[in-house]
Amino acid sequence: MKKVLHYVSSMKRAGEETFIMNVYRNIDRNKVSFDFLVTDSEEGDYDKEIYSMGGKIYHIHLNRLHNKLKQIDNFYLLKKKLTVLANEYEYFHIHTQHAMDAFLSALAAKMAGIPNVIVHSHNSSTIYNKRTHRIFKALLNCIKINRFACGVDAGKWMYGNRDFLIVNNGIDLTEFKFDEKKRKNIREKMNWSNKYVVGHVGRFNEQKNHNFLIDVFYNFQKNHQEAILVLIGAGELKEKIQNKVKRLKIQDKVFFLGIREDVKDLYQGMDIFVFPSLFEGLPVVLVETQALDLPCIISNTITNEIDINSNIYRLSLSDSVQNWSNKIDLVYRKNSKRIDTQNIMTKKGYNIKDVAEKLQKIYLEN
Repeated sequence: MKKVLHYVSSMKRAGEETFIMNVYRNIDRNKVSFDFLVTDSEEGDYDKEIYSMGGKIYHIHLNRLHNKLKQIDNFYLLKKKLTVLANEYEYFHIHTQHAMDAFLSALAAKMAGIPNVIVHSHNSSTIYNKRTHRIFKALLNCIKINRFACGVDAGKWMYGNRDFLIVNNGIDLTEFKFDEKKRKNIREKMNWSNKYVVGHVGRFNEQKNHNFLIDVFYNFQKNHQEAILVLIGAGELKEKIQNKVKRLKIQDKVFFLGIREDVKDLYQGMDIFVFPSLFEGLPVVLVETQALDLPCIISNTITNEIDINSNIYRLSLSDSVQNWSNKIDLVYRKNSKRIDTQNIMTKKGYNIKDVAEKLQKIYLEN
């Protein structure tokens, strides 16, 4: 039995955490076990499921990453915690988007005595401390680690020209298969039967660019009275976006659904997915939506690797709100029939069973 300790902020229902859980559900747990070290004191959305699968969750309270002067304290706190746990684990798997966090966490794990350290890059930029990231990126390349990334852009962001392994953000394709009956049922349940449903899933933060999304939808709905916008997620900017919706007087057309366990069902009922992020790694949500052949309009800041099928459209964030609205209208008028994408998703490497098997082989090698 190989034991892996995953290092994350919390096991909330977000992209990288959802990916970890997808792997956890599909890996052979008689051969590889997962436990978790989290920096958030609050209960995560996946905590109960982790416990039910036999996993452990350890907590450590650290200072926030943007407080650079406190990172040395964090390093020693983490090293102390890992020294206690080191004899139990063969792997310390760090999930991050910032090189300072990656370097200090990896160094702490190596000094604590954990034999194998994996740094797993999940994003292609950051909204804080970019200069610090560049400095620690050089330091990170000086230590012996296993380098993983969700895609090419995320790998180059973290490791520069160093070699790294791409681990696709696979999903359970049996759970994300378009079904006309399911679509009808969820639309009736959500009172969407006579609506044109514009969807978005993501944390309410600067990266996800909700402010721009609201402007686009406001423009689109002027000529489409049946249009509604469904926003799934939580985050620090949620109240600000809610206030903007009220100012525009479209609160009867914009629905804040919070964190949901039935996102795969809600995708079935949506008509289009709009995702104008400032940057991304390789978004799990866009793997999910394309598996369901849900038309997607996304920003061209997102890696081309995510273009899995032909039902995805790109626009620049420098394009006008009107241009984005026109693109939604184009898809609206096209009204194409959604098809089964299981074969192409598997061929492109997004079947979680294949991804879990790939990771399992790596864990079992050492």
